[in-house]
Amino acid sequence: MAPTLPRRLLPWLRTPPSSAAAAFSSAPSRGCPLHAALARRGVPAAASLALYSRIREAASPPTPFTFSLLLAALASSSSSPSLSPSAGAARLAAACLAHAQAFKCGALGHPVVTNSLLKLYCSLGLHDRARRVLDSGGAALDVVSWNTMVSGYGKGGDLGAAREVFAGMPERNLVSWSAMVDACVRAGEFGEALWVFDRMMGEKFRPDVVVLVSVLKACAHLGAVERGRWVHRYLETGRFGGRRGNVMLETALVDMYCKCGCMEEAWQVFDGVQRGDVVLWNAMIGGLAMNGYGERALELFRRMLQKGFMPNESTFIAVLCACTHTGRVDEGKRIFKSMQDYGIKPQREHYGCLADLLGRAGNVEEAEALLLDMPMEPHASQWGALMSSCQMHNDINVGERVGKRLIELEPYDGGRYVVLFNLYAVNGRWEEARTIRQMMEERGAKKETGLSFIEWNGLVHEFISGDTRHPITRKMYALLEDIERRLQLIGYVKDTSQVIMDMDDEEDKGIAVSYHSERLALAFGILNIPQGVPIRIVKNLRVCRDCHVHSKLVSKLYQREIIVRDRHRFHVFRDGVCSCNDYWFANDSWVDLFETAREQDQ
Repeated sequence: MAPTLPRRLLPWLRTPPSSAAAAFSSAPSRGCPLHAALARRGVPAAASLALYSRIREAASPPTPFTFSLLLAALASSSSSPSLSPSAGAARLAAACLAHAQAFKCGALGHPVVTNSLLKLYCSLGLHDRARRVLDSGGAALDVVSWNTMVSGYGKGGDLGAAREVFAGMPERNLVSWSAMVDACVRAGEFGEALWVFDRMMGEKFRPDVVVLVSVLKACAHLGAVERGRWVHRYLETGRFGGRRGNVMLETALVDMYCKCGCMEEAWQVFDGVQRGDVVLWNAMIGGLAMNGYGERALELFRRMLQKGFMPNESTFIAVLCACTHTGRVDEGKRIFKSMQDYGIKPQREHYGCLADLLGRAGNVEEAEALLLDMPMEPHASQWGALMSSCQMHNDINVGERVGKRLIELEPYDGGRYVVLFNLYAVNGRWEEARTIRQMMEERGAKKETGLSFIEWNGLVHEFISGDTRHPITRKMYALLEDIERRLQLIGYVKDTSQVIMDMDDEEDKGIAVSYHSERLALAFGILNIPQGVPIRIVKNLRVCRDCHVHSKLVSKLYQREIIVRDRHRFHVFRDGVCSCNDYWFANDSWVDLFETAREQDQ
């Protein structure tokens, strides 16, 4: 059914452009009560159109100011997070009507109106329409027009289009660079975001709060703590004016340090905040949980409540994750039930966290029942967490059901097939395993590429499994071979049970494990980072069981502190022990190897 519009507005679509333009700028609009009402944000689109109708009926010809207010009001109404399909269609119709009116009245010759129209279309996700306005804008365009388009593409996830518009800009200001950095961060191109920021600094632009928050996000995802520390120092300089009182920057700093495993520095920033908010507390609680400090995270949550801060949905996600990282099943259940005491209705993510907590603790059937009984349909991420628990505890019964469900939900994600294949293989069900393998090949499903990042001397180095692109590849491979020989002397044997299924030969599997991306990053770190400085590695996937054991042994034999952040949490390896206490890896029993290593050292 087509959206309905106020009938009294429709005749204006037939207003002759000449007569409309003649009266366009004749009457003043500022100070008019109707215009003041139109300037209010967040009102329904129909109400904004009704106000515009009253302005026309009052014989007040619209001015550029009128259209800028109308278009901004419509953009504000379209940014509501809860848009029904009918409401979205009505907003689209309202936007088209406003565009037509602005065109007929000759208002699009004014940059303020063109920019408001661009923002409206971008807020509705109609980037193709916005681009047509930009391409036909001519003299009505200014730097704000181009910035709006770059930002719109960035928020819409089209980094390629954002790059194209940015490259074609006749001039750029700080907002232009900030929008481009943000577009890269939103698209997950964090290295490119830092590169764009470096170009911006090379152009002598002085960064503001917005761009520095985006840079800190990029540093957090890459584990580029040295770049993050540079931003921190810059914020403390007199040139910027300090960060005190800017909770958005302080939260970004806390988040960056937590995601880089620098908890002491995160605490220093957190404790120095004078006026925080719940977002800041959430960042610190979540950071503690991710770094393996579940007890401290729960203590901080209680402290937050004592100080009178009202928890939100994100708070409970962080707290439930803290329970998961410490295996506190009963406390997690209690906290989940307490959400209603704060007027918060559990969402899909909260049920997923509780199911993950149950699954990690070995209660996989209870976790499955929870996901099946939750009031909304679970997403693949919730089922995927349960599948990891099934693999961890080798539960073939629940794992088979969950694995098949995941393949149905994401038929082109090769990782879903690999996990189920491995579960079948470990349990000797080779016929089913071959069926899964054939299904994956027929559908052309691909497994996500594992990437590991390590920062040194201001540069972030990227590695993939079996990588040979790096200038010191020969040295890295020679070191890994030497490490493997030393580990074999103390009884280390590769665990190839989690190697991708298209390798049938055990020797080939062993070679694949030996050159996983995190091992190449580790070799690079040992070769370049001085003794006494932690080796920090970021991996986009979960660390496999064999690499977890390998890192523990290397930390002992080479007396190095190794900090690995994978998709789920931090692993801090010191003297042969991991901070996760092997909670995430069933059947890790290498105490005898550590004792042998100690004897060998002596």
